[in-house]
Amino acid sequence: MTAKLSPLLSRLTDFCWLFFPPLLFFSALYGCYFFNTKLIGNWILNLWWMSYASLAIAAIIAWQFGRSRLVYACLLLLLIAANKQLTLNPELLEVRYSGILFGFVFLLYSRDKGFSAINLCFSIVVLLTLFGLSWLAIPALQLLSQAWLTSLDSLLFQLSPDLRALVTPFNSVLFIVSLLLGLLRLLLKTDNTHNALYFALVLSAVMHIYSDAEFGLITIVSLASLFCYSVLKDSFTMAFKDELTGIPSRRALMQYVQTLGRKYTVVMSDIDHFKRFNDTYGHDVGDEVLKLVASKLDKVTGGGKTFRFGGEEFIIVFPRKTSAEVMPFVELVRQTIADYDIALRAKPRPPKPKKPLASKKPAATKPVKVTTSFGVAQRTKEHADFASIMKQADIALYAAKKGGRNCVRIAKQ
Repeated sequence: MTAKLSPLLSRLTDFCWLFFPPLLFFSALYGCYFFNTKLIGNWILNLWWMSYASLAIAAIIAWQFGRSRLVYACLLLLLIAANKQLTLNPELLEVRYSGILFGFVFLLYSRDKGFSAINLCFSIVVLLTLFGLSWLAIPALQLLSQAWLTSLDSLLFQLSPDLRALVTPFNSVLFIVSLLLGLLRLLLKTDNTHNALYFALVLSAVMHIYSDAEFGLITIVSLASLFCYSVLKDSFTMAFKDELTGIPSRRALMQYVQTLGRKYTVVMSDIDHFKRFNDTYGHDVGDEVLKLVASKLDKVTGGGKTFRFGGEEFIIVFPRKTSAEVMPFVELVRQTIADYDIALRAKPRPPKPKKPLASKKPAATKPVKVTTSFGVAQRTKEHADFASIMKQADIALYAAKKGGRNCVRIAKQ
């Protein structure tokens, strides 16, 4: 039961860390705005151009990094920024409102496809189709739903007559449905791009309901900043996190080394007989073994930070500790990995058949042990630079391999 709940809790934790910082930011921003509306309005009275400039900057950055959905999101927000210039009648305002909501839902459920001519035309056609459907279908849907929305209309009026004056019952339903669809997608695919698109969906509807120019300006500039942040954050994650294991990569290690002081210990780890796993069970099983070992090493105690160095090799760095001080923590994680059973198919990977065979029952699984060897080296006067310390840890790791594997050896420094 705990094993089943663990991925769900991890996903919820990631969602909270991603969702709540922008939520708190926008809450504080709007709190300051509504508390000093007149003062802030005077400050930004002549800064109307900032909404266009910020959207252009965000679109250019997203374009450079291949984030096509954020470019289209900037175009959707541009329709709101150009509110005064468009001078739409009430019917077209409703079309714009529903079209933008549908557009953001589409962007949330699609994926970045780059800017090839085919993908560009396809996305633009879909967005235009959504606006066309809004223009054709929304008036008819409003008439059909008028009878059963009467109770909601009464409820809105009882809760807040001012709110009822700003938003119709049909728009409320449309907003709630879009909100739930977007939230579902964000829970299923929790990353910075989806988070930014979800906030854009919500706040685009709020800007339609509360059509104040200054409010729209600070919202659009903030959303454009959020788009830029999401692009840079995702790019940082791609550069400094290992895609397979999810732990920091070799590039992150080399950056982390620059922050270390004069006292630290480096531990080099290697999975025993890893090539045998790949040859016997296939590279997919080898990848699962790598992810398992990485997850265990990443939980090392004692202040150690784990990195994937390359292949089946991992590095753990312990700041402000000597080799003797880190030994209990390294032994603990070594034992944890050695005690863990992995369920693998009982038979080795078969060669590809020349002819299709009759379907057989799936092969039974058997528990398999995975072990790791460790080499430990600390910074000394003789070995002061990181490359030299790594060399000493590698020599100690070789000694561990030669000494029977599944053990820890300290470099003779």
